Amino acid sequence: MNKAVLINLGNGNLDDGFPRVTVQVWIGGNSRPQQFIGSLPAAPILASLYKNWQIVYKEICVQLVNVQEFGRQLTVELVDQDIDDELEIESEGINNISQVSFNEICENLTYSLNSWLNTPHFLSIERQMLCQLDRESEIQVTLETNDNLIRRLPWHCWKFFEDYPKAELALSQPEYIRQVQRQQETEKVRILAILASTQGIDLAAEQSFLENLENAQTKFLIQPSIRELNWELINNQGWEILFFAGHSQTEGETGRIYLNEQSKDNSLTIEQLQASLKIAIANGLKLAIFNSCDGLGLANTLEKLHIPTIIIMREPVPNKVAQEFFKHFLTAFALSHKSLHLSVRQAREQLQILEEEFPGASWLPVICQNPAVEPPDWLNIARPVRLVLSSEEIYALQNILLNYIGPIAPTFLQKTLAQARNFDALIEGLLTRLTVIQKAEFLELVNLLFAEPEAESEEDENDNLTEEFIHECEQILTQIIGPVTPMLIQEALSLDNQSRQKFVENLAEKIPFPELRNEFEQRVSVDD
Repeated sequence: MNKAVLINLGNGNLDDGFPRVTVQVWIGGNSRPQQFIGSLPAAPILASLYKNWQIVYKEICVQLVNVQEFGRQLTVELVDQDIDDELEIESEGINNISQVSFNEICENLTYSLNSWLNTPHFLSIERQMLCQLDRESEIQVTLETNDNLIRRLPWHCWKFFEDYPKAELALSQPEYIRQVQRQQETEKVRILAILASTQGIDLAAEQSFLENLENAQTKFLIQPSIRELNWELINNQGWEILFFAGHSQTEGETGRIYLNEQSKDNSLTIEQLQASLKIAIANGLKLAIFNSCDGLGLANTLEKLHIPTIIIMREPVPNKVAQEFFKHFLTAFALSHKSLHLSVRQAREQLQILEEEFPGASWLPVICQNPAVEPPDWLNIARPVRLVLSSEEIYALQNILLNYIGPIAPTFLQKTLAQARNFDALIEGLLTRLTVIQKAEFLELVNLLFAEPEAESEEDENDNLTEEFIHECEQILTQIIGPVTPMLIQEALSLDNQSRQKFVENLAEKIPFPELRNEFEQRVSVDD
């Protein structure tokens, strides 16, 4: 049975401590979490140790890199200036800084992190948390914080993860929402792969991995222009996975990606992609993978768009390390159909084999997860259902399940839908997760949800909001304003007790241009 742990550090920092730390434990089959409250003391030594680790790590990169322009950038001052390039590193020996001394720095940082987490007021809630967990279950651990330094600490070195081999950590912003996403009907996972600027790196391996991936439809953008990238992101068919390989860098709170090697218009920030990314998310984007360096700046902006799941590298990453991680992740996630968290953990641990050649490799990959959304599952993406139920009915059914089995409800419902041949088989499959008492309550609620409506007068029927009318509105609105339509339709449907007229008015209010708004209202026939 899968379990989830949510750790919210609240207000605070390493200099002042975190006076209120909240830990919630979600267990499948229970709709409400168990909650424990504690605190963490000030630990400024962790900030010093991390900065020391970062200096040495980047100095190692300087000594190994074979491109002088990178060497000039990766200097000590980069502790306060985030940089990001996927480095083509030579596997020669380290000169001024020995691997032994770097390993000692890693050990000191790991020891201090665990000492901090073993302080009494946090250890007490950790013990209560552990009473609810077992070593055989997969455990999604999410750390909610917007403190940039806390997000950079090696949380995977927490002894908890050594004791629980199927647990993996994800970062999250403290605020998040569940975006309405269009349900695409496709037999293959649609992947948009951006193979960007190749200066100093080799992206052939990433392209080969994706080309040989079964049950996937991959569109490659090789050194695209800004216009080409924006055009593909708003493709009305949507993409389930966005993959980027190339150069990038963190700029303050955001990130910049380099698309091509032209003299101008060769890069842009994630904020400049915001409008296109919002449409991509509305059209079903579930996972973004940035196989480039120091991606926390990229993740900061992407998380604010409420994309479900992001995988990034937290520091400069050697080309070979990036490729090996991607290969092992795809093998576990797409071929072995393991969960996303477990796939990342296993791929990250495989990088330990490279650490004699590339020190610190296994410290680089990290998940950034929107806790309001279940992480994507390859089978769930690859085998979407041609729905026999309306989106409103599915949403209502999901809400009923949430009261009984908690946050696993969306994933469980989609998997059961994929396997069910008819309505009876669907309900029978959903009952397998419930107790005897829960089954009776669930069936009663389902019967109410799907009860035949009472006979209505002809006047009422003419004003009824039917699927046919909704589809008509969607077609007309798509012709007028394009691929953002599904998101507007879902927002309008979220309002209760609507007539046709009210539904049209709600949609029209969301059209920013008066002439387009008038055209929509004139073309929609409310009296049909």
